Amino acid sequence: MNNFTNVPELIFKLGGTGYVSKLLKTNPSTISNWKKNNKIPNSYISKVDVLLKKKNLITYTDYDNNIGINTIKKKSKFSILVIIAGGVSCYKILELIRLYYKNNFDIEVVLTKSAQKFITPLIVTSLINKKCFTELFSSEEEENMSHINLARNKDLILVAPCTANFIAKITHGIADDLACNIILASNSKIMIAPSMNPYMWENKATQNNLKILKQRGIDLINPNSGIMACGENGTGRLPEINEIYSLTTHYLLKKEEKRHLGFQSPLKILITAGPTHEKIDPIRYLSNNSSGKQGYALAEEFLKLGAHVTLISGPTNINKPNVNKFVQVLSAKEMLLEVKNNIDCDIFISSAAVCDWKLIPYTLKNKKMSNKDKLKKNKDIFFKLETNPDIIKFVSKNKKRPKLVIGFAAETKNLIQNATKKLKEKQLDMIIANLVEKENAIFGEEYNQIIMIDKQCNMQESEKLTKHEIANIIILKSLKLHKEIYAKNYNRKSNTI
Repeated sequence: MNNFTNVPELIFKLGGTGYVSKLLKTNPSTISNWKKNNKIPNSYISKVDVLLKKKNLITYTDYDNNIGINTIKKKSKFSILVIIAGGVSCYKILELIRLYYKNNFDIEVVLTKSAQKFITPLIVTSLINKKCFTELFSSEEEENMSHINLARNKDLILVAPCTANFIAKITHGIADDLACNIILASNSKIMIAPSMNPYMWENKATQNNLKILKQRGIDLINPNSGIMACGENGTGRLPEINEIYSLTTHYLLKKEEKRHLGFQSPLKILITAGPTHEKIDPIRYLSNNSSGKQGYALAEEFLKLGAHVTLISGPTNINKPNVNKFVQVLSAKEMLLEVKNNIDCDIFISSAAVCDWKLIPYTLKNKKMSNKDKLKKNKDIFFKLETNPDIIKFVSKNKKRPKLVIGFAAETKNLIQNATKKLKEKQLDMIIANLVEKENAIFGEEYNQIIMIDKQCNMQESEKLTKHEIANIIILKSLKLHKEIYAKNYNRKSNTI
């Protein structure tokens, strides 16, 4: 059996170093060595083949060097600014710049003073046939306010490698050089690809800084694990260049595709997420295992496209996302009230796992008990189920119904049958179906696998992907459906006139 010819790209397509190491029950450093040597040991090839088939990637072992690399067409000229911070791995970014230039990106590069200890502006200039920027202030007239000009109207700003020092500076708004000024003055999408010593990466200060940056909408390309230049082993290696290139071009191509859907003004998106807590007494409640991660991912990805996003969330243990409006609720009744208050929207997505019932305590003599005080152990107590309001049904049949109403269905069996039934009964435009099983334990996990079903019973199944990747798939389908509905309504009005 032949070995693979592009192991780093293969590992990336399978979910990254950490994820693959868990699937194969080995150490991340082992996977990193495969990538470094561009070879998978014979004893693991059959196992990797099984993973590939499960993800429907490829069914052969001769892995083409071009698979997974998005080729940018000449007509799709993206504008990208690459900031190279000072790390040992910064020389690797030269290959990334070469890839961008080769694929017709409009690319500009900024080198920090620390980065110039490893590579020179002349090398960068020779690769892109453009000036490489290094100074905040210059005597040359055309460079005046360069930190403003470079910061504006880029399709993407990428910081790679992004050091712990650079992360700390941009977190706290320090602007003592050209690169940091650009980040502070930017109106563009920003991604960072960290690279640093494992102890620096794991330090609470760095992790807290990253949480803040994520809340501000800056995307993180996670570092890999393996042997570092300093000789230590752990997480902190710069992601492989193919990984960075694939992730950035994937983002840009999806952004371009959504932009071509033709919406002039920002869409208003209303999303519900997380579980609800239905009070039994002041201490106890009825709930479920929903983490809210998929709904939060949808909210964050819609916001990146320029939509106006309102997120109504039940109680979760994850960080509040960066959205236009965030509303925290506890019960189904509270969630319904907030949905009513915010129903004026274009798209409604009900990803929340709303409890179907409340438990009401009664005595054996069928007398309803108060739940204001803690219920004591008592054989004379039993509970009746009281049905909670059906929020998505309320929205779909409302006079102010959004143009697109989307629901979720988590099932343990008969997935298509049960999801299709819910789609029709609730009068939805689309439903996202999850089969909850051992292989797809979606609650609280970072990965998900879905089937999208529309009103015409057209189905689209995804592979197992991160919840942010799943969010982008849902968004793309949602925008296409919304455009179709908008066009039909417009034509109907035109014919009436």
